[in-house]
Order: sequence, then structure tokens, then C-alpha cells
Amino acid sequence: MEQRKEDKMASDFAKAQQDLQEHEMRQQALNEHKAQYMQDVMDRGRAGVDIQQMNRFQAFIGKLDQACSLQANKVTTARKVVDQRRALWLNQQRKRKAIEALIDKQKQAMQLAEQRAEQKMFDEFAMQQFVRKQLT
Repeated sequence: MEQRKEDKMASDFAKAQQDLQEHEMRQQALNEHKAQYMQDVMDRGRAGVDIQQMNRFQAFIGKLDQACSLQANKVTTARKVVDQRRALWLNQQRKRKAIEALIDKQKQAMQLAEQRAEQKMFDEFAMQQFVRKQLT
């Protein structure tokens, strides 16, 4: 049961890592798009643009800035989720290992007790055989 919990937490951790990678790729794409757009605006600006076009460019750059900021927040949140899921998974892994160690220790103790009981039975049998030989 603990192994299943650990497997689920490992799966959740892997999913969080995948989500983080996707958010980072989107962030990179947005940053590249913004850089390219700004370069295009600069190139057009050298050729001359009117005030309305410049206002549209600036408005769009503002929207790109907002999108980049929002995506950066998503990346930060995704990193926190990855860290939390990693911690949960590692804690569950430690718990499972501790339980397995305890079970192994109990099994060894039971085997030792069985071996002692078996040895005691053999000793009693041997003693009975000895006593019978002495009486005959």
C-alpha cells in the first residue's frame, strides 16, 4: 500500500516537472516573440511611423509585457509545486523504506523464534531418546 502511495507521488512529481517545462517553454517563446516584435518596431521606427502606429506598437508591447509577467508567475508557481511534490514523494519513500525495514526486522525475529522453538523441540526429543536408552 505504501509502495502504491509512493508510485502515485512519483507520478505526481513527474507530472509537475513536465508542467514546469511546458511553462518555461511558453515563457521562452513569449520572451522571444517580444524581442522579435521590439526589433521589428525599431526597424520600422527607423523608416518612420506615425503616432497612431507607434501607440499601437506600444499598446501591444504592454500586452506582451503583461503576458510575460503572467507566464513568469506561472513558472514560479510551477517550481513551487515541483518542490512540494518532490518533498512529498521523498517523505513517502522514506516512510515506505522505514516500514519495509521494520517488517524485515519482524520477519527476522519470527524466524529466529521459530528456529529456537525448533531447536528446543529437537533438544527435548534428543533428551527423551537419551532417557529411554538409559531406562532400557
